[in-house]
Amino acid sequence: MTALDQAPSVLWKAFDVLDAFSHGRRVLTLSEIARRSGLPKSTVHRLLPMLMRVGAVEQAPGGYTVGVRMFSVGSMSAEVALREVALPRLERLRRVTRQTVHLAVLRDGESVYLEKLPSLVSPDTPALVGGRLPAHRTGVGKVLLTFGDGHVADPALAARLARVRRDGFATDREEATAGLACLAVPIMVGGRAAAAVSVAFAAGQGDGVVFLGPLRETAVAISRAAAVLPSFAP
Repeated sequence: MTALDQAPSVLWKAFDVLDAFSHGRRVLTLSEIARRSGLPKSTVHRLLPMLMRVGAVEQAPGGYTVGVRMFSVGSMSAEVALREVALPRLERLRRVTRQTVHLAVLRDGESVYLEKLPSLVSPDTPALVGGRLPAHRTGVGKVLLTFGDGHVADPALAARLARVRRDGFATDREEATAGLACLAVPIMVGGRAAAAVSVAFAAGQGDGVVFLGPLRETAVAISRAAAVLPSFAP
């Protein structure tokens, strides 16, 4: 096997190391990285100096942490640009509804959360900024599966998404978290859902239809702002 053949394997393992970190565990020891990544300690021991040399990982008191270079690289993504134009509009939506607001995109069949503005009056949600949840169990995910570019092979799920397409919004009633409901709409750019925005609220409050108007207004405002971004412009 040549060095070129080995490169993809090393790259995947390097990302396995980076994926071991989370919002809850920003500093990890070598042993913790090995356990959370599923890689042998010897492999992690070999990869860490490489990642440190390029600034992807840094040493920190008690272990290692994701390096500032990852922040610099990540700040150039289209998703960060979308989050920046969306944030003031999401803030307004939270003020109007007083509920938790999410912004998400779809990747590999999962909802990836770009922003979460928590509420003090609704139950906490399992979403974390940068975190992932199964798309079919979340309101934002169902919207993205319906109005995005992907094909849904599961007939049962396809039938559920047909209703989402008809209504123009998706719901989640205690599918992701007990006691929590969610209403989501697409952020359409160029005829497809580039992202989705949702309002999460206590399931006991009802169907959440009162939030639909402000939610749609927010999605339209974000769509217009995103349409002029270089990453999303036709």
